[in-house]
Amino acid sequence: MKSINIVTAILASVTIVTIVTTSTQHVYAPRGCNGCSEFKKLTNEFEKDVLDAAIGNPELIPGLLEQYNRDVLELF
Repeated sequence: MKSINIVTAILASVTIVTIVTTSTQHVYAPRGCNGCSEFKKLTNEFEKDVLDAAIGNPELIPGLLEQYNRDVLELF
């Protein structure tokens, strides 16, 4: 049963990352922008952190998402 919970958490995390990344990139990071490289680095780090949290401590994911949103808004 614990493995089902882990798989569910991972799938939910990947879905959240995909939705946030896709919607944020279209709105906040048009091609050729000054902050694109920083945005890509921030997004890659966020994805890695969410996947790590999904495996170890899924309760951290909402906080990671809030921090990512703040960082993106600050960047642009």
